[in-house]
Amino acid sequence: MPPLDPLRERGDSAWEMFWVHHYSYLLQHGYLLRPRYQPDWAPARLQPENKKLAKWSIIIGMGFEDEVASYQGFVLDATRLLDGRKVVIKRAKKSDHAMLSHLNNSEVSSDPKNHVIPLLDSFPVPNDDHVFIVLPFMQVFRRPQFHCRKEFAEAFRQILEGLAFMHEKNIAHGDACTTNFLMDCTEVYPQGYHWARQNTLDGLQTIAPHTMRCRVETPVRYYLTDFEGALSFPEGKQHALTKGAFCQIKTSPEWHSRVAYNPFLLDVYNVGATFLAFCECNDSDDSDHLLGLEDFKPLLLSMTATNPSERPTMAQSLDSLESFIASKDADWLNGLLTSHESLKLPEKRVEREGLWEKFSKLIPFC
Repeated sequence: MPPLDPLRERGDSAWEMFWVHHYSYLLQHGYLLRPRYQPDWAPARLQPENKKLAKWSIIIGMGFEDEVASYQGFVLDATRLLDGRKVVIKRAKKSDHAMLSHLNNSEVSSDPKNHVIPLLDSFPVPNDDHVFIVLPFMQVFRRPQFHCRKEFAEAFRQILEGLAFMHEKNIAHGDACTTNFLMDCTEVYPQGYHWARQNTLDGLQTIAPHTMRCRVETPVRYYLTDFEGALSFPEGKQHALTKGAFCQIKTSPEWHSRVAYNPFLLDVYNVGATFLAFCECNDSDDSDHLLGLEDFKPLLLSMTATNPSERPTMAQSLDSLESFIASKDADWLNGLLTSHESLKLPEKRVEREGLWEKFSKLIPFC
């Protein structure tokens, strides 16, 4: 059958059409995008052999993999043809690429304290003032949910270590937050997962199995990404000043202020706010809140002090955390964490099971 107009099927998603337009260019560089982004894509549900399944796909909530859209803008998964490795391609600003290249140079890339995400490849975006950067396929650090205090403490420690390393080089990240903290999930998700629906293997209903971080053979390593807001201050951290906070966390005094501020202390606030969200219940969104992390709050509250001068440096925060962890025994560190959200699950489960009992009678499985 003749291919449909891709724009009609994908709607008005400018970023999805961006990937369609660059499909062949990326293929020339050795990177294959998913079928959805092929210029001559024809949806699987419209193929004659899929007619019966397509009829019931809406009712049973399944469908086809190529209907799964990506909502992460100018960032997309791909397969590297050289070795079949899954990677992530990002349309990055030149400032992001320049800082990432600098922090990946041979002098610092081998330092174990350097948690900057590896840069695998880069090449220009045609007719655009941006660069395609190729990165390892990684998971946002907060998923799957932390299982015990040890997992939480190690993620917190590595993020502090990575940012302290950057600060040691007189570089402020500028947007230290959840979406920019990643983890190597190779052993946590041994079968991988779908980029657009990360709790599944196939983007549909096959759940992606995972192993708890504390039980994998190789310790999980955490990384920092997104350096378009990073700033370098060769003259040193202590007197560094800048204006205009363009970070995703908007609760800091610096965000609301029009006066110059120290970006290194803003990094401290943003990390503190990110991890404090796991320790406190937020009325608007308590999905990350975990019971059992109360003892981490004193450090986190000091990092989010309203007066920037009262906050510890990133290095001091790391030292405090490491001393705190060293003071705890194995039983405490292995203590299980409970999701605040999970306390609501029994009621939701009963509701879902009741609906399914009624609804399943409508579906012709045979």
